[in-house]
Amino acid sequence: MRYLSHRLLAGLFDLAVMAGLQFGIVASITALLPPTHPGHHFSTPGLMLFGVLSPLAWFVYAVVPLTRSGSTLGKEMLGLRVVDQSGRSPSLLQAALRESAGRWLNAMVLNLGLLFVFWDRDRQALHDMVAETLVVWRKNQGVLH
Repeated sequence: MRYLSHRLLAGLFDLAVMAGLQFGIVASITALLPPTHPGHHFSTPGLMLFGVLSPLAWFVYAVVPLTRSGSTLGKEMLGLRVVDQSGRSPSLLQAALRESAGRWLNAMVLNLGLLFVFWDRDRQALHDMVAETLVVWRKNQGVLH
């Protein structure tokens, strides 16, 4: 149960941070480049800017920290770390795969890929399997149980 609660809370915290970042980006763009047509939320330049800043925010928050320390802010707070099969922080490719293709595949199966942690020997969710990563305790690097 400890495993599930820590991993779930870390994921929810990271989701809330990303939602806040996206909201901040939208609010800033709307203030800087107001919509030009009634009923629209973005101007064309604003939409283009959002198309650049949104993935950049995701990359800086979710991918870069995994390659540097193995943790996002949520994982750090709860004592978790993502590692590759040899126990090192994931490579840039692994982190990007985990946080993009892995999460997308999870969404395509209604996030049921998260349930793999119940029966997988290494407690990997679908996005961990795609990137060949593990979630471990920060202290001893052991697989969570």
